[in-house]
Amino acid sequence: MEQRFEQHLQELRKRFLYSLGFFSLAMVFSFYFSSDMLAWVQNDLGFALNALTAYETFYTQLMIAGITAFFLSLPFIAYHGLLFVKPGLSEQEYYTVRNYLPFSVVLFAVGAAFGYEVVVKYSLNFFAQVADTSGVESIWGLKSTLGFAFKIAAFSGLIFQLPVVSFVLGKAGLINRELMREYRPYFIVSVLLASAFATPPDIITQLMVTVPVLGLYQVSIYLVGLSEK
Repeated sequence: MEQRFEQHLQELRKRFLYSLGFFSLAMVFSFYFSSDMLAWVQNDLGFALNALTAYETFYTQLMIAGITAFFLSLPFIAYHGLLFVKPGLSEQEYYTVRNYLPFSVVLFAVGAAFGYEVVVKYSLNFFAQVADTSGVESIWGLKSTLGFAFKIAAFSGLIFQLPVVSFVLGKAGLINRELMREYRPYFIVSVLLASAFATPPDIITQLMVTVPVLGLYQVSIYLVGLSEK
């Protein structure tokens, strides 16, 4: 038993080092282009962003490089994660996870793009209009503004995982359509609370996040129903 546990640890260490190595290379590559990406994001948002501390620009470039490296490394990390858990899965479970893993990566990218293009841009324009109509001159902090944008994009990417995760769990027999219908009210309350923390405190932005999630939940119920056939 102890020898088997050590083998698992060695395998985990190997997969972790592979993933860390790939992420490190992607980080170096991304940091090289981080100043160009920072200029693009600033131009795309349409706001002049200001460094409020001496180190803020460098810190923001590191943040951009880290997030870009994560996206570039995500398929590689997911692949090695799947290889690590493969011995503990049945053949059907392994093929189910393997076949739907690419859809998970794609949905994360689509969700992140939705969060950035729709929620972030609307929210920032809304805040800018509020400040303008109030006669207040806004100074947009570099780190705080982009940190807000990346947080919303990441949150949206995660919630767009719902259909794939639900379908895989349905295939594994862990959830069913009736269970999801039963817990739908609790899910709605959870999404409202999560969006209240993750989005700005205006009802329109929160609805822009919540309504698509509720739609994804309905799609998930349908997919779980298909997995039961």
